[in-house]
Amino acid sequence: MQDENGFDPRWNGKSIPKKHWHFHQQLLARYGIILAPGEFSQMLRDIETGRATVIERRSASKVIYMIRNTRLWERYFVLVTNGYVVTALPPSKKFKRVRREMPG
Repeated sequence: MQDENGFDPRWNGKSIPKKHWHFHQQLLARYGIILAPGEFSQMLRDIETGRATVIERRSASKVIYMIRNTRLWERYFVLVTNGYVVTALPPSKKFKRVRREMPG
């Protein structure tokens, strides 16, 4: 759903808050993914409701989640600290292995 210049018109009039720029920059750099409008909010809901898969608990406040983007059918890994999305982590054989070994 892009125009001839590659712009997704759903972004017209929308913006990404500055506090989330790092996450979006890393998601693009590490996975080549640009989220469509509403997908970041959906990711946050998935994390808050427990729908996102916990891959690793690094501490009481730091958790790594696997997120599935259903539009692209892609998976990516996100570091969350105290409920705040910090960054998109690089693809990792370890995380993929942990996910394969999980029940269900």
